[in-house]
Amino acid sequence: MNVIKPLLENPGPLVIRGLNWLGDAVMSFPAISAIKRSHPSRQLVGVARSATAGVYECLDVMSPVLVEKRPLADRLRLAREIRGLSPAGALVLTNSFSTAFMARVTGAPVRVGSAKNLRSVFLTNPVKFTPQEEAAHESFKFLRLVQELGLRAPFSRPAIPAPPLPGDMALPEGFRLAIAPGAAYGSAKRWDAAHFATAAKLILEGREGAAIILGGPNEVEAAQAVEAKLAKGPRVLNLAGKTALRDAVAVLARCHLTLSNDSGLMHLSGALDVPVVAAFGPTNPIKTSPLARRRAVLRFPAPCSPCRHRVCPKPERICFDGLTPEIVADAATKLLNPVRKSQKTIVWSPTGERVWPTGRVQGMNLFASATEIAKAGGQPSSAPPWIKIIWRPLETANDWWGLIHERKLDPLSTYWVGDNERSIALSQAVGGRSVLLTTARAQAIIPDLLANGVLPTMAAPDWARALEWIESF
Repeated sequence: MNVIKPLLENPGPLVIRGLNWLGDAVMSFPAISAIKRSHPSRQLVGVARSATAGVYECLDVMSPVLVEKRPLADRLRLAREIRGLSPAGALVLTNSFSTAFMARVTGAPVRVGSAKNLRSVFLTNPVKFTPQEEAAHESFKFLRLVQELGLRAPFSRPAIPAPPLPGDMALPEGFRLAIAPGAAYGSAKRWDAAHFATAAKLILEGREGAAIILGGPNEVEAAQAVEAKLAKGPRVLNLAGKTALRDAVAVLARCHLTLSNDSGLMHLSGALDVPVVAAFGPTNPIKTSPLARRRAVLRFPAPCSPCRHRVCPKPERICFDGLTPEIVADAATKLLNPVRKSQKTIVWSPTGERVWPTGRVQGMNLFASATEIAKAGGQPSSAPPWIKIIWRPLETANDWWGLIHERKLDPLSTYWVGDNERSIALSQAVGGRSVLLTTARAQAIIPDLLANGVLPTMAAPDWARALEWIESF
C-alpha cells in the first residue's frame, strides 16, 4: 500500500489528535503503534486533553504530546502553534465536529478522520465505516483510519513500558491486587463497593500481599467506600486521587492482578500485560472489552443492558444483580493459573457469505466441519488445502471435547471463529477463546448474544483482522 502522495513528499510531522477518555485512548494504541512501525522516521506529534495526555506519553512513540485545553481561544492558539510546525498530515481519532475543525486550522494538507457529525468539510479523507466495522471492536476502527493514510495497519496488542515508580513511593511486598472501583463515565458502570471488598478478600485469602486501590480525582469516593469495606481485612493502600496518571500506570504495572469495572484502568491493565477481571454492567463488552492477553470479562445478562446510561434510572441495577463476589474471585483464580504454551488451533464455523480464511495460518491448526461448510452453501472439496475437514457437525460441547481428545489439543489455545451464536457458546462452554466475525448475520444476533450472556472474546470485521488478533497472543 502506498502512502498518500502529499504525506510521502512532506517531511513534516504527523499530528495525531488523541481520544478524550482513558479507555478509548488505550484502544487507539494499536493504531498509533502501527503508524510508527510503518513510518519509523516520521515524527508523531500528539494532541490530547489533560485526562489522557499522560497515557499517550507512556506509549512513548509521540513526541511531544501537547495538552489541549477546553476554552476555544486556547484551542485555536494551539492549532496555530501546530501550524507553525508545517505538519504533513493530521489523524483525527475523535468523532467530534470541533476536533476536525481544529485539524483544518493546523493547515495539515492531509486530514483523515471519521466522516461522522458533518466533519467531511474539514477532512481531506473522511472515512465512512462499514456496518461490519461499526459492529466490531473499537480498536479496528482506529486501524482503519491509519489505512486511509496509506499505511499498513496490522493489529497488535497494545503494549506500554512500565514507567519508574516515584522515588518516594514504596509498594507492599508480596501479591499486589489492584482494585479500580471507579468509572469516569458514571456511577451506572460501578460494581458495588461491598462486592469489590468481598471479592478482594477471597482473592487475597491464603496469599501474602495487599490490595492497592487506584483511581482518578473523581473516583476518590468510590475508592474510600471499598477501603472502608476492607477494614479488618487484608492490608490496603488507597492511592485514588493521590497520584498523577503516569505514577498510577507505574503502580499498576507492578501489580499481579487487576479487579476493575469497565474503565480506563481496565484497559491499561491489558496494555501492561497485567491479568484483569472486569465487571461489565450497562456497557457493551463486544465493542470495548480489554485488549488483554489474560482477562476475564464478566457480565450478567439483563434485558435493559447495554443502555449506556451514566446513572441507572432504575431503583436497582439489575445488570449487576447476578455478578457475585464468588464468581469474580473464581474467575481471578482461574486467570492466575500458569499459562501453557501450545500450538494454536482455530475451529472455523463458516459464514453464509462463503468467505474462506486467508492463507496466513502458518503454525496453526485450522479445522472446519464438513456439515457446517455445506450449511453455509459451500462444499468441503472446495476448501483451501490448509483447512482440515472434520466429518462431524461439532454441534455440542461433547463433540468439541471429542475433537480435543482425538487431536490432543489444548482448549486454552483454541479459537472458535464464526458469525453464529452456537460457535461462540461452544467456545465459552469449554474454556476456549472466540472471534465473532461481524457479518450481516452476526450483526442481527448481537442483541441475542448479549441477552443470553454469550460473549465472544473478540469481534472482528473480517478474517484478516481475526487472524491478526489470534496471532497477537
